[in-house]
Amino acid sequence: MRRSGEIVAIQRIFLDPTTAHYTEKLVLGQAIGAAWTNGPPGKTIGICEGFESAAAYTSLTGIQAWATMGAKRFHQVKIPASVERVILLADNDREGRRAETKARDALARPGLAIDTEWPPGRMNDWAQILKR
Repeated sequence: MRRSGEIVAIQRIFLDPTTAHYTEKLVLGQAIGAAWTNGPPGKTIGICEGFESAAAYTSLTGIQAWATMGAKRFHQVKIPASVERVILLADNDREGRRAETKARDALARPGLAIDTEWPPGRMNDWAQILKR
């Protein structure tokens, strides 16, 4: 995870050897304000909860998306001054809706447009679109 371009934390994902589903996610380092990024920010970036959703959204739209690595960190990501528009891409569930509302308030600043795009249909996150 990066903050101001510097690696400040990593997330370890532990998988069940039989099912390959994750059993635990642990962060090493200082994740507050950091995000999983896929390159330097453009004028528009999306903010997702997980890196799978961020990678999927970027693949689907061409818009760079970052991951906060959880709804609880959604409002804490540090948005560079060069970014003019943020698209909030929270998961389509109760926790995601709370995170979207909190982030909208926390990230607000003059000159920054904040929009929200929810996953289409009954999908929970953007990664589910690629799993169909």
